Amino acid sequence: MEMEKPYQNKDWLYKMYFLESFTISEIAQDCEVSITTISRWADRFDIREIRPYKGDKKGPNNPYWKGGKYKDSQTGYVYVYFPEHPSANKKGYITEHRLVMEDFIGRSLKQNEAVYHKNKVKDDNRIGNLEIVIMGEPKGCKVVMCPYCEKKFKIN
Repeated sequence: MEMEKPYQNKDWLYKMYFLESFTISEIAQDCEVSITTISRWADRFDIREIRPYKGDKKGPNNPYWKGGKYKDSQTGYVYVYFPEHPSANKKGYITEHRLVMEDFIGRSLKQNEAVYHKNKVKDDNRIGNLEIVIMGEPKGCKVVMCPYCEKKFKIN
């Protein structure tokens, strides 16, 4: 007949956990079993309740948070977490090069304005490497805005 292990005894486990103030991991180490084994026996004897974690682990509260930035492996673009931005995707991210350009020009980009990388390196988001291209305009045709009346003119 197999002998009962000490952690399978309710009185012994209660004594170790409450009276001698051992932690679950210390008891597991002494018994040479996993923490999960001791936790399950303590739960079975109603000595310790296994509580589900109810904390907020989203965004900056997540231990793996890297500042809300990541590089997409498929497109090569750098995305920044900015859920308040009107152009943010469903997960709250927007491409960094659009944010850099918006900050530089002091306004939000319009739907027909795209930001291109001059050197074709999609994670090089220096302002000197970025240019605004207005979609729907023929190539080689530049649009200039009058600083006084804010009218747009095409230059070939």
